[in-house]
Amino acid sequence: MSANHDLPRLHVKRLKDIHGGYKTFYEVLYEKPPETHNELQRFINYVNRGNYNLDFLVLLVAKAGLKGMTLEEFLFGATE
Repeated sequence: MSANHDLPRLHVKRLKDIHGGYKTFYEVLYEKPPETHNELQRFINYVNRGNYNLDFLVLLVAKAGLKGMTLEEFLFGATE
């Protein structure tokens, strides 16, 4: 079983779209607006790269509606 490295990125980008774009998605996750344009740009780059750390995954589960999806589904897709 190998990870499809694009799948987690696609899940996060879908959540970004659900929440209305990068800026509002940032606000949902961090409960405040980005302080500078550079901070928002770093977030955009982070989302687009798809190389997420555990702290970010915890934010996704706690605040962005990723509850109910297993880590296996997030990384590898739906299981049969």
